[in-house]
Parts: sequence; structure tokens; C-alpha cells
Amino acid sequence: MPPVFSWRSFGLSAAAVIGAPVVAGLGHVFLSDRMGLPAGTASGLAVAAGAAWALGGGAAAAVAGRRIAFYETVAAFLLLLALALGPLVFLLPLLRGLPLVLHAWQYQGQVVLTAGLLLVCGTSGALAFLGSTAAFLLTGSGRFDPSMGWELFVARSHLRLHARTLGALFLIVVTGVVPGLLAGIAWSAWQDRKARRAAAAGEPHDRPRLPATMLMTLISIGGVATGVWALTVVLSVMSGFEQDLKSKILGAHAHGVVLKYGQNDFTDWRATQDRVLSVPGVAASTPFLYAEVMLSAGQNLTGSILKGVDTSTLGKVTEIPRSLEEGKLEWLDRPAEIPPARARQGLKEALEGGGAGGAAAGVAPEVAPEAAPGEKLPGILLGRELARGLRVGVGDVVNVVSPFGDIGPAGPQPKSRPFRVAGLLYSGFYEYDAKFAYLQLAEAQRFFGAGDSVTGLELKVKDVNAARPVMRKVLAALEGYPFRTKDWGEMNRNLFSALMMERIAMAVILGFIMLVASFIVVATLVMLVLEKTREIAVLRSMGATTTSIMKIFVAEGLAIGVVGTGFGLLLGLGTTALVSRVGIPLDPEVYYISHLPVLVDAGDFALVALAAVALSYLATIYPATRAARLEPVEGLRGE
Repeated sequence: MPPVFSWRSFGLSAAAVIGAPVVAGLGHVFLSDRMGLPAGTASGLAVAAGAAWALGGGAAAAVAGRRIAFYETVAAFLLLLALALGPLVFLLPLLRGLPLVLHAWQYQGQVVLTAGLLLVCGTSGALAFLGSTAAFLLTGSGRFDPSMGWELFVARSHLRLHARTLGALFLIVVTGVVPGLLAGIAWSAWQDRKARRAAAAGEPHDRPRLPATMLMTLISIGGVATGVWALTVVLSVMSGFEQDLKSKILGAHAHGVVLKYGQNDFTDWRATQDRVLSVPGVAASTPFLYAEVMLSAGQNLTGSILKGVDTSTLGKVTEIPRSLEEGKLEWLDRPAEIPPARARQGLKEALEGGGAGGAAAGVAPEVAPEAAPGEKLPGILLGRELARGLRVGVGDVVNVVSPFGDIGPAGPQPKSRPFRVAGLLYSGFYEYDAKFAYLQLAEAQRFFGAGDSVTGLELKVKDVNAARPVMRKVLAALEGYPFRTKDWGEMNRNLFSALMMERIAMAVILGFIMLVASFIVVATLVMLVLEKTREIAVLRSMGATTTSIMKIFVAEGLAIGVVGTGFGLLLGLGTTALVSRVGIPLDPEVYYISHLPVLVDAGDFALVALAAVALSYLATIYPATRAARLEPVEGLRGE
């Protein structure tokens, strides 16, 4: 008999559990930084490599110990937990006030970092245990035996998942859960009525009833389906929000930027632009000038980010020209064509929404500042929310105040100049519409006294998901210093990191539904073991091996998991299609979108399906082991 604890198996289990996160981390660095793959592709391949390492190491531990390496895997998991959380719990709190504190500690917090480490450790241990059990099922008989013919036949007879039962479940899913359940209740009521009529007439009537194990099987399938259903729908909604946010960000901003250390001397941007456009993967480029200013109109004052843009190339890189609600982009080049400002309502009239009520109430309408007679003012584009805050429209005049002005006797003097509003922008992203204003590049250079210098170049790449490797190629083509590059993911790192953290948190929380469903699977299989004790004893007395008995109950649990996962995926697809077609309206003044966005990601659905099947498989191990340990004498003792 194999020993209870094998140090050889423990070594292999530890290498599998501890090595999986290391392989995944190093793989991501190699694939992303060295190979230049997109971040999503690199992460997926790195995680797959780490999972394969854990599965292979767990399988090797089972083969070396000639049994399921449960105790060894648990010990390896605890060791990894100590190595991961030990420094975090005991060392980092002492360093919180020192520069040595980790970046993740500063921006994510102790709770989030601890939860992430626990998730990584738990996943690594579960994968190693999964590989160990799978290897034992294949090699536990002393030879490699992947056959499962008669085991599947016995499992099917135990579960009684006939075509009629599966067809009824499919009909419930297709027609809708609520209508299907109502139809089932109506059928049950009709059968009760027939039974009562037969009893009143004194006629025999045998109503078909579900066995207890069959009922538990259906409940287990429903639990797995519910968990998969909820998780797929929530992830689809969150993917929709992320995609909507990503499209708005990439519409208002470029896929990447080229900057220069010492922003005041980027005068050779034309030659740099020619070199950048020759890099494979770069589709277009436009220069920009960037500064923070104050905008004022009447008594209204607000901070803003002012960008000088080249109107001839701006539309090739961003969606700003197509985001104009009012006005025209060409009016930045031809400000004389900007129409005069329209008369605006008074404050009380605007609040009451009346027509001439403001004047009738004795409230004089607010008058926008006007330019001096004969003065031709350059144009400026404002975000919609920024214009609302200043209470200006197309044709009105706003004053731009920059703290970086001329040097006076008392030091730098602020510089102020009036501009006429040439258009209003609506990007769909509140922060951008409330902060950004745009000038013609030459006017911005004159206003800031920058000469022919710009802040940098905005780039558009052919494949937005490959922006990071393309920006590395651009930096290599520019020969590095004094140039530096950023892609859209790096410029919005905090935002997308927060979204990713929310996705992970929601997946973990809703994953508990599938975890509860796996407990139901355990209970169902334990009931089957207790009910089929005599059959198991007969099979053992006829020569069935331990692994064969385990395969029977593993097949039963996998059948429950696969059927439940399939129905859950159908329900998830149906729900997301219904929400996408019918739509759930939202208040655009609050959420800045008119309906709930939904995006069906095949990768998310595949990961949810794999997780559900894996949990169902792991839930079978204890009942299957208990059935395999049953001695024939114990099962036949009462016969």
C-alpha cells in the first residue's frame, strides 16, 4: 500500500503549485516585452502556460505516489500561501511610510492585493489537484487505461438522464424558464387531477414519480446552470461597459503619443513625423500642443485642458471632427465664418423652461462677453459640459487665461486672450466633455509663445490591440532618448485597472453560486453512493478496479456539470441577446449612455464553462473515492 505522505510527491506538487504563478508571470513578461505580442494575447498564453505547468506537476505527483496526492497538494498550497502572504502580512506594514513600499500597495490597497494573491494561490492549488486526480484515474490500475466505455454506461443508468428528460429541460430553457416552470406546474396539476378522478371512480392509476436521486440530479443541474447563467450575463454587461468606455476614449484620444523630454524644444516634429509614419503598423499622425488653462465667460470660471490641434490631420487620428454637435471644425481655420451668438435665456427662465417668462418676471437675460468692435477673434472648440458650465454657445466669447505669461517686474504674469466659440463637442465621456478645449495649432503656439514647438505627436495604429508593440517599434525607429512613447493602455492604466479589478471581483463573488452548486453535486453523488452500495459491491466482487468505480461516479458528476453548463450557456446567450435587442433604458444625463451595453465575449463564456466543469469534476472526487473504498463484504453484508 502506498505511504500516506510521500516526500517525492510533495516535491513535485510544490514545484507545480509554486511554479505555476512564476511561469505565468515570466511568460507574460517574455511574450509581451520580448516577443512584442499584444497585452491580451500575452496574458492569455502566459496563463495557459502556468495552468499547463500546474496540471503537469500534479499529474507527475500522482504517478510518483501511486495515488491521489491530496495531502501533498494541500501542503504545497499552504507553503505557497505562506510565501505569498507572509511578507505581505508581516513585512509590508512596517514599510508603509518608506519609499520601499510596493506600487500595488499604494494604488490597489492591502485588501485588494491580498484577495488577488489568495485567488492566484487557490487557482494554482486547484489546478495541481485536478491534474493529480486525472492522472490517478488514468494510471491508478497500474497501467495507462483511458477507456471509459462500460463506466459511462453504468453512470447513465444511475443518473437516468434519458433523451426525454434532456428534451424537457431543453424545452424549458428555449421557451423561457418562467413559462417552462409554469408548464411543468400545469402538467403536475393535471396529473393530480387525473389521479383524484381515478381514485374517486375506484380505478387504479399509477402516477409516475421521480426517484429521489433523479430529483437531486435535476436540482444539481439547475444549480450549475444558474451559476453559469448569472456569471455570463454579468460579465457580458461589464464587457459592454468596458467596450463602450474604450470606444469613447479612443474616439477622443489617439492610440499612442510620441513625446520628448524637455517639451519646449520639440521643433523638429515634422521630420519626426515622417520617420514615425514609415514604421509598419502606424496609420496616421497629427501634432498637438497641450497645456492647462482657465476659461472664463462673464462671472463663470473653470479650469480646462487646452489642446492645439492640426485641423488637416486631426480627423485621421481621432473622432473629434465627427463628435461636433454644433459648429464646424473648419471655423478654427476661418473664424470669420463663425455666426454671431444667439440670445440666451435668463437664469429664472432657464430654470423654469419658459419662453418669454424670464423677461416678464423682470429677470434680465445674461449677456455673453463681446469682442471689441472690428476685432477678429480666433475660434475655440469646447466640450458640451464645459460649455454648459460657462453658459456659452457657438458664437459666444470666452477668455482663456494661462499662468505662463510674460515676465514682469514681479515675475511671470498671467496671459489672457478672448476666443470665439466655433463648436461644441460631445464625446460621450463626461470627464472629457467637461475639461477639454481645442484651438488651431498655430493659434495655440502664438498664445503660449511656443514658436514652432509642439508637445508631441498623436498616432493612430492599424490594430488598436497591438498599440503597445507598435509604439515600441516607433521608439526604436526614433532611436530612444530624447523621445518617449505611450500607448492608450498606459495613458489610461488606472481606469482600465479599476475596471479589470471590478470584473475579477464580480466573477469571484458570482463564482460562489457555482461553488454552492458543486456542493449540491457532492450531495447528489453521496446519495447515489449510498443507494448503489449493493451494486458497487457486486461490481467489486466481479473484478472491477478502484479506478473503474471512481470513473463511474466521476462520469456522473461530469455529466451533471456538462449538462448544467450547457443549459447555463444557452440561458446566458438568450438573456444577453434579449437585453441587446430589447434594451434596458438608462438616463443619459446620469450614465451618459442611453441603454445598458452588452457585449458577448467568447473568451469569457469559455472561461466560465471551463470553471463550471472543473468545479463539477472536483466535486466528484470525494464521493468517487468513498465508493472506490467500499469493500464487497460491507456492501453485501445485509443480503
